[in-house]
Amino acid sequence: MSGVDPRSGVRRAGIVYLALLGVGTVGALLVAPHLDDPASVFAALLPTGAGAYLAWSAYRADRIEAAPVEGPGAVADRLATAVRHQWETEARVRRLEDPYPLPVAWRTAGTGPAEESGPDPSAGAPASYGLAGRGGEIDAIFTERVATRRLLVLGDPGSGKTLLLVRLVLGLIGRRQEGEPVPVLFPLASWDPAAQDLRGWMERKLVQDHAELGAAAPERYGCVTRAGMLLDQRLVLPVLDGFDELPAAVGAMALHGINEALPYGCGLVLSSRPAEYRAALRPRTGVPARLSGMAGIRLEPLGGEDVARYLLRDAGGSGTPAAGRWDPVVEVLGTDAPAARALTSPLMVSLARSVYNPRPGEGAAALPDPGELLRCPTRAAVEHHLFEAFVGAAYRPRAGRPCRWTAEQARTALRYLAVHMERGFDGAAEVAWWKLHGTVPGVLPRALAGVLLGALGWLAEGTVLEVVHHFTHDPDYDPSWPWRGGLGVLAGGLCGGLVGGVAAGLVVSVLGAAAAPSAGLTDVLLQRLADSGAVALTAVICCGFAVGSRPVFRPPSGWDRRVLLTGVVTAGLWVVAFHNACGTLSTVLYTLLACAMGLDGMPADPACPVARVRWSIGRRAVAQGVLAGVLVASVYFMEGVLTEVLGGEPGRFYVAPAEPLEAAWESWRQGALIAVACMLVQGLRTVPVDLAGSVDGRALLRNDRRTMGTCVLAAALLGAAVFGAQEWYMLTFVAPRLWHVRVTGDYAWCYAIGIMPALLMGLAAGLRQTAWGRYAVARWYLALRAKLPRDLMAFLADAHEQRGVLRRVGAVYQFRHIELQHHLADPERQFTGSTAATVPRSRCAPSPTTGPPPRHGRAGH
Repeated sequence: MSGVDPRSGVRRAGIVYLALLGVGTVGALLVAPHLDDPASVFAALLPTGAGAYLAWSAYRADRIEAAPVEGPGAVADRLATAVRHQWETEARVRRLEDPYPLPVAWRTAGTGPAEESGPDPSAGAPASYGLAGRGGEIDAIFTERVATRRLLVLGDPGSGKTLLLVRLVLGLIGRRQEGEPVPVLFPLASWDPAAQDLRGWMERKLVQDHAELGAAAPERYGCVTRAGMLLDQRLVLPVLDGFDELPAAVGAMALHGINEALPYGCGLVLSSRPAEYRAALRPRTGVPARLSGMAGIRLEPLGGEDVARYLLRDAGGSGTPAAGRWDPVVEVLGTDAPAARALTSPLMVSLARSVYNPRPGEGAAALPDPGELLRCPTRAAVEHHLFEAFVGAAYRPRAGRPCRWTAEQARTALRYLAVHMERGFDGAAEVAWWKLHGTVPGVLPRALAGVLLGALGWLAEGTVLEVVHHFTHDPDYDPSWPWRGGLGVLAGGLCGGLVGGVAAGLVVSVLGAAAAPSAGLTDVLLQRLADSGAVALTAVICCGFAVGSRPVFRPPSGWDRRVLLTGVVTAGLWVVAFHNACGTLSTVLYTLLACAMGLDGMPADPACPVARVRWSIGRRAVAQGVLAGVLVASVYFMEGVLTEVLGGEPGRFYVAPAEPLEAAWESWRQGALIAVACMLVQGLRTVPVDLAGSVDGRALLRNDRRTMGTCVLAAALLGAAVFGAQEWYMLTFVAPRLWHVRVTGDYAWCYAIGIMPALLMGLAAGLRQTAWGRYAVARWYLALRAKLPRDLMAFLADAHEQRGVLRRVGAVYQFRHIELQHHLADPERQFTGSTAATVPRSRCAPSPTTGPPPRHGRAGH
């Protein structure tokens, strides 16, 4: 091997060829107006089209041939690196090994929920034996003693199930050889068994957390993504965490789904609380489900000595003032005192050290006294007290780490997020920034996109024409401010569908009326409303051809009534505003096309944010764009041809010119605009980020935001070339032959004008393809309505990295424990891990009682 990437030479040759072709073409077009026969230059350029197409086809074929084919083993190796980095970072942020991992112990679960043998008991192949262990032994026990590679982890709430699974994932990756399965932890709280099968959900989660896995797999593995390829080749070991976090009503269905997606022979690790898992094994209705070949372990409560040693070590070690504050609590550990029973849970121990132990650079004098736990009359009261105190402790001021939010502000924001997760608008107990638009009324992002694009379109059109008119003094470039903004309406409709187009039309109409003389303000407003309504319907037609693989023809029974109503109102406005039938007839035709073949609105829910875009357009996309352009141009041409027939008085205003040749040319221009707009939306495709890169949500947000800028830039370059060449052709060839007018001057203005529609179309395509725009709307909506921080991503990152309130799984955030989420969403809800679950909860006494705390006998005596 030479060590040289074979794609680099192909890429270099393609870039050089395209650069030479572009420079030569532009140079020829700039020289043509100064020659006696400009048509000869155009004729000379025509034969180069075939050569350019053949060269481009060869370039693409060489790129495909030179590209290395990455097999599933190599993809799995890269995934293992990413998963290890992800969970090592998460363990460090959550202080899982500071001062050392909690010594969680377990025993064999027995033959109740787990199975001791495979599906054929006569084979005598035990699924497990001698599974009891402690601490970091879990990966060795799974590898050496679980013959079926199928393990069930049972434990009470807060018993350390997730902690143990993280250690298992990291341990298995450390033992893993190249090409072996990769353990991947999947939090089941975001799975809806009634709506999606487990395999499809796991594939989507893999793509969400590791976006490169969304790319197509090599052809020999079928038409699947790389994530699907890994699942099909059994190169992913699913570690399913939190079966108990699924609704109880779908427990049995979830077990059936797991058994169907991961039958006997497939590796599997599943964690759950015992009661919820047993309830799923014995549903009240339906066929009972049971996972085949599962070995089982049951997590044990923490011992008193282990808890004491851990809390004292975290406080600085025995003999330090901070550790001495724990003496009253240490004295009762291992008894049946409420505080002692609560602190047998790793979750409660973690909360207690966060509340009572000082951080580096922090003094213990200002912290609450751990002895207050002894004044709680019940275990439930201890747990409630720790939950209540945790957020305040997480956001208390620290030396050298100032916090931008007070504890009260953080509590308000976290409570809203917890309620949002409990309700689960998308069935997921997680916060993904690209899904926050689900908290916003669906019409708002579309309407705001229309308002933005309409205002920008009106301002851009008028400003560019004002500048060109100032330098050229050409009356054809008269800005006519009251009639600017049609491109903004088209862009608003491409981005936001009918709602976006109508919103843009309203903005453009108001701005145009404001720029009109006061005497004709009402007439201009009505005329702009009529014209903008027709353009909005045109945008709906474009969406039908620009979005999806092919346009769909709908019968009248499937027509959108909102589009039909918009068409009726627009047709009426044409009658009132212009007093002629031409525009009314064209509006009726636009309405019929929009109802039969149009499409309304943006994609409802992008699967994941994007990192960059690439230009990818095929013959079908070109054909669809041309067809949309031909349809719109035909209606416009028909309007011009019928102007004298249906228009009435000759002095009346018409949108389409009545002279046939001029109408044909204007129709060509309108059709070209529609065709290019459709091809821009169709051709700008998203590309996932590199798997080896970060899956941090902030990095994905930055990439997504940059993608929109790339869309605008790419569209500006393409549009300047296409629309500029069209204007150049009109001035050089059309004007002299049709109107016998020789145009002189600087032809560079043609390309400057061509940038204007391209920028708006590119912005519409960028807002439609990326999730950043909808996130921006959701962020400000939540800041104004729910009092969430305006810089929401910074708040989430701080809550994860500095406060330990949230955990990050891939690119999404979850509360560090589901019970913390439940408590914030409903403070009166009792922690279900309490043994006194049916006893009304009592709160801790606000102040010490007289006398020493009551003594309790040792547990079991």
